[in-house]
Amino acid sequence: MPRNKKRRSIKSENKPMINSALSRREETMPPGIIAIRVLFWMAIKSINVLYIPVIIKRVFRKNKTCPPVSNEILLLSATELAEKIRNRNVSCESVVRAYINRIQQVNPIINAVIEDRFQAALEDAKRVDQFLASSQMDVKEIEENHPLLGVPISIKGSIEVAKMKSTSGMVTRANIIAEHDAVSVKNVREAGAIPLITSNIPELCMNWESTNKLVGTTKNPYDTSRTCGGSSGGEASLLATAGSLIGIGSDIAGSLRLPAHFCGVWGHKPTPGTVSSVGHYPSCKHEDIWKATFTLGPMARYAVDLKLLLRVIIEPNFKDELRLYEPVDVKELRIFYMEDIQSALTANVNEECLDALRMVVDYFDDICHNNVEKTDLPLMKHAPELSALTLLDIDDVDNLFKGRGDGSILELFRYMTFRSKSVLTAILYGVLRKLSTHLPRSTTDYCTKKLDQLRNEFVKLLGKNGVFLIPSFTAEAHYHGDIYRKIFDSTYLMIFNALGLPVTNCPVKFTKNGLPIGIQVVAAPYCDRLTLAVAEEVERHFGGWRPPYKRR
Repeated sequence: MPRNKKRRSIKSENKPMINSALSRREETMPPGIIAIRVLFWMAIKSINVLYIPVIIKRVFRKNKTCPPVSNEILLLSATELAEKIRNRNVSCESVVRAYINRIQQVNPIINAVIEDRFQAALEDAKRVDQFLASSQMDVKEIEENHPLLGVPISIKGSIEVAKMKSTSGMVTRANIIAEHDAVSVKNVREAGAIPLITSNIPELCMNWESTNKLVGTTKNPYDTSRTCGGSSGGEASLLATAGSLIGIGSDIAGSLRLPAHFCGVWGHKPTPGTVSSVGHYPSCKHEDIWKATFTLGPMARYAVDLKLLLRVIIEPNFKDELRLYEPVDVKELRIFYMEDIQSALTANVNEECLDALRMVVDYFDDICHNNVEKTDLPLMKHAPELSALTLLDIDDVDNLFKGRGDGSILELFRYMTFRSKSVLTAILYGVLRKLSTHLPRSTTDYCTKKLDQLRNEFVKLLGKNGVFLIPSFTAEAHYHGDIYRKIFDSTYLMIFNALGLPVTNCPVKFTKNGLPIGIQVVAAPYCDRLTLAVAEEVERHFGGWRPPYKRR
């Protein structure tokens, strides 16, 4: 029964302390931070002016619609499908054929596939059926040893799959073939999953739009004139069309969660370090620093499958710490939320996204024993500068340039004269790295100090039994290319990479135009099970994924 509870705000409870702390922060803010904020603001305004011809061109674009799902097998969750396969209720070969047919049906519309291994996948499926026909193992033993037996899976194109292309969207890597599976791919194969395809990504994963000069642009199945997001955009788009059921993505600046938000599917950024990144390109020589911000994670059409897949791909030494199958009573959770980070560099969160957040807040306020609390973390208004400068300060990330963007200005000139083999965002990464060399060390040290402070505030707030709700982005999926006008809106995602917290994107509703909208659920490190439990509850109440042809 809903209870009449007055929602409290911890902002008012801590107001004297927070205001004084904020005043001290602004008094000591380095000049470099202020200058960067002004330059960023001017760049955004300039881009908006330059975008006028692009906006006019959109009038002539036509939207394409994905066909309905005709095979009921495609509508089962991975959990249900694995159970049916190991109980011999459905053949693995028929499942794999159903997904191959669906991919062939939708990929001409969404352009999500880099390369397929359909013939090899069918051979894998036949071996699964032969194993089940002759095996003396009981069903329980099969589930324990091969929890994904026979389940099709898609893999983000930056993650190595043996004998398949490993281009990372780069023209210069067009002929590179992976010799081995990435660790995460090896783990899902051992669990019985069958890789079908590698999915499209931006060049070097350095864009929130999945486009490159090898495959082209992946489209959002709910409106093909709009982006599916990036860099795990191919995964999200294919999942949304029922062309895939589960997949592995990666996340360095929201690049797993933004596509999930735009395409109405589920995506989880695990606690850093819990999933191996070996076999992902790009990578970084400084393993400890890289692990602190970058991670691979599960993506799924159904929330229940996130935990199933994460259990398979996590490093063995973290299984006891994550306790993924420990029951979580969501009614006992402490839930906090924030509607807007209130930064001068980000757009206001639109009403549709705020409505999605408030719907979830109201639901949990009704069912939880504790009041849902609106929180105020003043440092979040500086999240764009703190997260961007922290990520730019990571040295030796695989990119187009040596050092800190050496040669990037020249490559930008080549791009502007139509002579570059690369896309703009990969070049701009080098340019920004080059410009960051002119910042005094005190500026980056300031960012590190404030990030540590913000991380400690989150950990103290959430403890071992709390989650934090926040919009996934400021709006629903935008038109192709509009990310350049909204680049700092990705702060809603990127800040949690910089902070090293686990986050789950949860689809909640659709706009009046039929576009998905989600929210993020954040927890303290190693409390992934809490965000996953909330995700499953959100799916139960709000419905979760809906096919593009039934989106309203």
